[in-house]
Amino acid sequence: MKLSILDYSEIRAEASPETAMAETLQLAQAAERWGYHRFWVSEHHGNRVLAGSAPEILVSALGASTEGRIRIGSGGIMLPMHSPFKVAESFSVLAALYPGRIDLGVGRSTGGRAETSAALLDGRSGSFSRYSEQVARLAAYVRGTPAPGAGLGGQAVVTPRAASGPELWLLGSSEGGAEIAAASGMGLAFGHFIRGRAGREAVQAYRDRFVPAATGDQPRVLVSLFAVCGRDAAEAELLASVFDDYLLDIGEGGRLQRVPTVEEVQGRSYTEEQRQKIRAGRARMVVGDPAGVRRQLIALADLYGADELMLATVSPDVQAKLRMYELLAEAMQLKAQPEDPAQP
Repeated sequence: MKLSILDYSEIRAEASPETAMAETLQLAQAAERWGYHRFWVSEHHGNRVLAGSAPEILVSALGASTEGRIRIGSGGIMLPMHSPFKVAESFSVLAALYPGRIDLGVGRSTGGRAETSAALLDGRSGSFSRYSEQVARLAAYVRGTPAPGAGLGGQAVVTPRAASGPELWLLGSSEGGAEIAAASGMGLAFGHFIRGRAGREAVQAYRDRFVPAATGDQPRVLVSLFAVCGRDAAEAELLASVFDDYLLDIGEGGRLQRVPTVEEVQGRSYTEEQRQKIRAGRARMVVGDPAGVRRQLIALADLYGADELMLATVSPDVQAKLRMYELLAEAMQLKAQPEDPAQP
């Protein structure tokens, strides 16, 4: 099974955005050594805890910091907030800079609250009702085919035209998203972490309705989920308590300035309603020691019929975060890809 990482570039207590960015690059370098398949970064706006507001820039830094054995990309670009043409241009440049390595994943969310969304749009209206059309145009721009619904007959051409363009993925958590991915011949990154409920029907609908963009194209499915792994179950529970608190905070509108420490979370008191929300949030993640998490990951992959899982976490400690992914690489028996002889 392939294992990949989605990183949020979270800012820990007493740390800075600069530190968060440096830690993301450090994790990508380590993930490449350990044999992870992809490394994606996210798009969040106006979030004081998550530093990743411009994934296209961070992806370029990832490419420069790694050796070429791991795919890099977005998880994902919030397409209603952007021009499909401009997104295609940005990722075409990345594909030319880092040939054969770039993934372009897109989603339907805003990536932020109403005030930041309005600032992003700068007086324009969002395109949520036309999302499927936006996705189709983006795919056409990337592939160099006429873009449906674009002005002047869709004749605009995205440059540069790299020999190997970005691999296209759609982030979805429902049959609607799965159908859009299928119609555009894109890979489906199914967000198990969004609702925590099985989406076998959505994934099967994607496979059944997949329309190849080129001869030989096949459906591609990865399942993304939250994960916390410790050296033992007790450490995993302590680290997961921080993730619990972060998810609760997001659901309640966001009070956090930084990822809290374990000690801060242990000192909090929660209402019964909040405790219920925390318990519900656990359905969105797997928690345990390496052997326990391995069993849960294999079961989830079997449930979806997926051959790739993408893990995301929020950790109060960069060393614990690095240790988690190293422990899972060992537990899942990942093997580092051979070094590229073209690399210096």
